[in-house]
Amino acid sequence: MKFARLFLISLAVCGAISIISAYLMIRFLMNTVGTSNEMTFTSKTPPTPVVTTTAPNANLVSLESGVKSIASQVSPSVVSIVITREVQTYRTDPYGFFYEPAGTVRKKVGGGTGFFVSKEWYILTNKHVVSDPKAEYTIILANGRELIGKVLAYDPTTDLAVIRAFSDATTPYTEATALPIVESQSQVEIGSFVVAVGNALAEFQNTVTFGVVSGLDRQIEAANGGDGNTESLAGLIQTDTAINPGNSWGPLVNLQGKVIGINTAISAGANGIGFSIPLSNRVVEAMIKSVVRYAQIKRSFIGVRYGMLSPALAQSMKLPFTEGALIGGGALNADTPSVVPNSPGAQAGLESGDIIVEADGRAITRTFGLREALGEKLPWDTIILKVFKKKTNGIEIVNLTLGES
Repeated sequence: MKFARLFLISLAVCGAISIISAYLMIRFLMNTVGTSNEMTFTSKTPPTPVVTTTAPNANLVSLESGVKSIASQVSPSVVSIVITREVQTYRTDPYGFFYEPAGTVRKKVGGGTGFFVSKEWYILTNKHVVSDPKAEYTIILANGRELIGKVLAYDPTTDLAVIRAFSDATTPYTEATALPIVESQSQVEIGSFVVAVGNALAEFQNTVTFGVVSGLDRQIEAANGGDGNTESLAGLIQTDTAINPGNSWGPLVNLQGKVIGINTAISAGANGIGFSIPLSNRVVEAMIKSVVRYAQIKRSFIGVRYGMLSPALAQSMKLPFTEGALIGGGALNADTPSVVPNSPGAQAGLESGDIIVEADGRAITRTFGLREALGEKLPWDTIILKVFKKKTNGIEIVNLTLGES
């Protein structure tokens, strides 16, 4: 009996201890989770993701706005040029055995682009657009109005021409706005954003495309009008801006709305390789002055063949400058003289090995070469050159009168 009583007491003590332990554990858990009278458990369900919308990049919005502004600003000054001429027609029998002339019919045979470049309302385009003397040229403005186009002059050294729009046979059109042109090609850099506007495929008027300057000072051999002839063009701007037949010959414009070149050629075997003839305000002004003065575009002539001085060559010659036009430099035919006899350069005493470092106070560099300096001048103008003379190893000032090329 005593054993049984002890066993019951032990069970009672153990039960009490268990109850007290359970109570303490519950109190501990309640203090850990919170002070609520109910037990709570942490859920392992992942939180609901928060969806946010990212605002458009401010720089891209600004770029888009700039391109839109340039397109609306430039387009009214860009014109489409429609080429028409009399085309021979033929009669034939039902089986096609015999052909005989059946007269002519006037029809569209091509098209191109141009743009107004001066307050006198002259239009600049490419020479091969308006080179057919038997064709007629219709100028179509951005608003659809049609005008008569008359060719004033061709440039003998580049693929450029100047034409003028007339409201009728004798009344010049005088309501256009000329596009501004960059002051110097030194403002044009690789990677710069550019916009082209033109009459794509001679069908889609005032097409706008966008790209970058891909390269500078390119030289190409371009086919001229599909007649098998080619034309060598140098100093070109390369761009990936989409340029198609028809909308070449229009302006290539920077993001300041200034023309840096006139689109002139595309690479038929590549994608996104186009070329533009570089323009500057002074060169275009000289062309217009030549048209006004001579009724044609005349180019000035100095009579020297040269290459651009490189920093490495300048260092090897221990020169105090690194850029300039080295007479006799570059790839020259052995039979070609560096200085043309009896030319303005020869009469001024220029010789092979001399280096022209300035023209009219402006340094000769890779972005403003001797070609650009002469492009701003007309025949019989004077030019002042600063020349490093090979014989004397010193600088001389040469004042000469330019000839006509």
